[in-house]
Amino acid sequence: MEAEDLREELTCSICLDYFEDPVSIECGHNFCRACLRRSWAQSSCSFSCPECRQPSGPGALRPNWALARLTDRTRRRCQLPVPSGLCRHHREPLRLFCEDDQRPVCLVCRESQEHQAHVMAPVDEASVSYREKLLMSQCSLTAKMKKAMQLQETEMKNTTKWKVQIKNQRTRISTEFSKLHQFLAEEELLFLQRLSEEEEETKSKLKDNMLRLNETIASLKNLMLEVGEKSQASTLELLQVRQAQERIISILIYVTTVVTHKLLPYLTSALIFSAVAVSVAEVTAHPKLVFSQEGRYVKNAASASSWSATWNYFVGWKNPLRTTDLVERFQHLPCVLGKNVFTSGKHYWEVENRGSLEIAVGVCQEDIMGITDSSSMSPHVGIWAIYWSSAGYRPLSRHPLTLPRQEPVLHRVGVYLDYEAGSVSFYSAEDGLLLHTFSCSFVSRLRPFFWLSPSASLVIPAMTSGK
Repeated sequence: MEAEDLREELTCSICLDYFEDPVSIECGHNFCRACLRRSWAQSSCSFSCPECRQPSGPGALRPNWALARLTDRTRRRCQLPVPSGLCRHHREPLRLFCEDDQRPVCLVCRESQEHQAHVMAPVDEASVSYREKLLMSQCSLTAKMKKAMQLQETEMKNTTKWKVQIKNQRTRISTEFSKLHQFLAEEELLFLQRLSEEEEETKSKLKDNMLRLNETIASLKNLMLEVGEKSQASTLELLQVRQAQERIISILIYVTTVVTHKLLPYLTSALIFSAVAVSVAEVTAHPKLVFSQEGRYVKNAASASSWSATWNYFVGWKNPLRTTDLVERFQHLPCVLGKNVFTSGKHYWEVENRGSLEIAVGVCQEDIMGITDSSSMSPHVGIWAIYWSSAGYRPLSRHPLTLPRQEPVLHRVGVYLDYEAGSVSFYSAEDGLLLHTFSCSFVSRLRPFFWLSPSASLVIPAMTSGK
C-alpha cells in the first residue's frame, strides 16, 4: 500500500488526523476515543456511527491495539523533514491561508475541527494582499527611517555645537577666574603692604609714646617726692610751691594728650563680589516718602513738625506692635522695603545719606509693615538695621545705645547679608571699618529695609552686580 493510502486508512474521519487511542464500534469503523466522546455529548443511551449512521451503544467501544501500533509506526516514519510547500501534518500542498491563525494550511486542514470555523483564502490571493501590506509598511518604515536619520543628523550637529559651547564656556570660566585670582593676589599684596606700612608707623608712634610716658612717670615720681618733702615744711615754705604746681599741671596736660594710635581696619574685597543691585519697592512705602532715579533716591517729604502731629495722633490709638491682618505697605512709620527678596546666599549693597539727618538701613522680614512704633524696631520684631546721621551711629535694639561719634562723619554705609551664616554686617564704605554685626538664624524671606526721619533723604548707589 502506498504511503498516501496508508495515511488515509490511519486517519480519523472526525478529526482528520492520525488516530489517538483508536477504538472500534459495533459497525467495525474506527475512531479516536476523544472524538467519539465529543460526539456522545448530546446522546445519553446510543449514538450513530459518524460514517455509516448505524446505532451503537457506549458499551460497544473496543480498543484497537493493532491499529494504534500501526498508527504510531507510521507517524514516526512521517516525522522526516517535510518538503517546502507541504503541510507538516498531512504532507499535502499548502493551498489555503488561514486568516485567523495567520498561516498557510492544506485542504485536509481546512476540514479539520481546528479550522472549520476559520476564514480561509487561496494562498495566491493572500500573498497579493500581504505583499501590498508589506509594501505599505516598507514605505512607512522608509519615511520613518528618513525622519530618524534627519533627527540623528540634527542631534549630531547639536552635540557638536554643545561641545563647542562647553569648551568656550570652560575657557571663559578659566580666564575669568584666572583674572580673579590675579586680582585677589594683587589686592592681598596691596593690603599686606598697607598693613605693613601701618604697622611700622604705629610701632614708631607707640615707641615714642612709651618713651614719653616713661619720662612722665619718672617726673611724676620726682614730683611726688618733692611734694612729700614740701608738705612737711613750715607754713611759709608750704605757701611757696607755685612752681611745683605749675610743673604738675603741665605734666598732667601732657599725659592726657598721649594716646595710642589705632590700627587701620581691614576691608575685605569679598564684599565687592557679593554686590547686588538694590532698589526700593514703592508699593510698600509710607505715603510721605517720595522717589526718583528709578527707585534709588528716597526722601521723607514730611517736616519734623507735621510728622510730630501725625505721630501723636497715631500714638493716641495704637496698641499692638503689629496688626493682625496682612499689611501691604507701611501706614504708620516712614519706611520702605527693597524689591529684592533674599532666601539664601551672600549679598552686599551700599546706602548713602544725603544730609545730616538720621536714617536707618538694613534687612527685615516681609511681615513687619504693620509696625506702629519706631522705638520697637529691633531684631526682636524682625528688623536688623543701624541708625546713623552726622552725630554718629547705633544699631537698632530694644535697649537703645548712645550714638558713637564717627570721625570723619559717616556718609555711606555698606550692608552685607550672609543668609546661611545668619549674620548682617555694616561697614563704613569709605574706609571699610566694621561698624556692627547682627547674628541670627534666618528662617524666612528677607528684604532690604529703609527708615527716614522727617526731611531726611538717601541714595542707593548703582553697583555692578557680582551675582
